[in-house]
Amino acid sequence: MHSEGTESDPALDEIARECLYRFLAAVVAGPNSPGWRQATDAGDQELALEAARWLQAESDELRMSRLVEELQIPLDTLRAQYEKVFGIVVPKDCPPYETEYYPSQDTFGRSQQLADVAGFYRAFGIELAQSVRERPDHLALELEFMAFLLLKKRMTYAAGDHDPAADEQASICEQAHRDFFRDHLAWWVPAFAANLRRKVHDGYLHALAEVLATWVPAECRRLEIHTVLRPTQPERIEEPEEQSGCAACLLRP
Repeated sequence: MHSEGTESDPALDEIARECLYRFLAAVVAGPNSPGWRQATDAGDQELALEAARWLQAESDELRMSRLVEELQIPLDTLRAQYEKVFGIVVPKDCPPYETEYYPSQDTFGRSQQLADVAGFYRAFGIELAQSVRERPDHLALELEFMAFLLLKKRMTYAAGDHDPAADEQASICEQAHRDFFRDHLAWWVPAFAANLRRKVHDGYLHALAEVLATWVPAECRRLEIHTVLRPTQPERIEEPEEQSGCAACLLRP
């Protein structure tokens, strides 16, 4: 854990962030998703808590302990909380889809943004698993992609043993991590978190909103990102194709 006078370890910082991105992706995906087990598994919860403690001095308080506490209640209650907000109909005030935060008249910007998300995935050999019935701009998938980039960078360094080619690949992952966060998370997730907090006043979704509200600004500071101003009030244009009410948080390389 960081403490006053203790220097941060960049490698451990990135492992902690990878862990948190993956945990938050599972929580955002919801109780009906295949990845939900990671949100409620005691071991994964403890890893998330340790990661939050490690990063605490840098990222302000992530309030992870409260989120984990809220996840201890029975599954049926968690499912009911999720369905109340993200059920069959996507909520107009806090949709978990990036491109819904463009105004309805900006159809070109919306389609370009969606294509850019999918392009990032393809560039790293990623496609949505057959079981996923979600648009690629769902928050759970974008968070999982961030975890993937950190994992790929770490594994590239480990396998390359300081090989210049491996260093180059790791640098590509690092740049993609920053670019994707800037272009596809930093600008809209604060609005999503604020709207979710206004809509839900207790339970695990409120706790999730609190975590996201501190996590995103912390990542912006770490990556030295000054968010580009864009529309941040959601205007839903259409239902996602084959919307099932949950994000199956699965990316397949």
